[in-house]
Amino acid sequence: MSTETVPPADFESSEFWEQNKNKVIIYAGAVVAALAAYGLFQYSTLKKAADSQALYAKATTAADYENVIKTYPSSVVAGNAQLQLADQQRSEGKYDESIATLRDFIAKHPKHPLIAGAWTSLGSTYEAQGKKDEALDAYQQGATKYPNGYTTPIAMLGEARIYNLQGKKEDARRVYEDIIARFPDSVGSHEAMRELRFIKK
Repeated sequence: MSTETVPPADFESSEFWEQNKNKVIIYAGAVVAALAAYGLFQYSTLKKAADSQALYAKATTAADYENVIKTYPSSVVAGNAQLQLADQQRSEGKYDESIATLRDFIAKHPKHPLIAGAWTSLGSTYEAQGKKDEALDAYQQGATKYPNGYTTPIAMLGEARIYNLQGKKEDARRVYEDIIARFPDSVGSHEAMRELRFIKK
């Protein structure tokens, strides 16, 4: 009959702790440091977002929008400010400045939620300037790059309008019919149906 003594469980735990306590302490410290760094990052990100939103909310002039863009570059809010700035420049007849602002926005904010609208806005600015070819290109790019964008029917209406002005009635008809087929419940569809009646007369 064996008389071998089995060590208690707490003996094994104590031995494990003695052999590995330095590793455990270092690991625990690393985890705490990582959690602290993540918390600080989250706080900094949220604070920056709140500060940028507050600054943008108070902006009303071109200088205000430029300050938002400069202070929070590459942010969604900076993109919003650029679009507002471009709209203000266009309404003041500063077409070249508005176009430059929109092109800068498109280059710097390709993932911005309003990127499709920027192309449409660029097209309308060129159109207001009397540059039909450039307007047509901008409208087409917006409609092609963002086929399901919220401004796509508007961009396509602009495209068809330019074709009409250029005397390309069949091209205009094709675009109007495409709007009606793809966006049947949109305001753009109703406008396209109205314009089609004029082409058929």
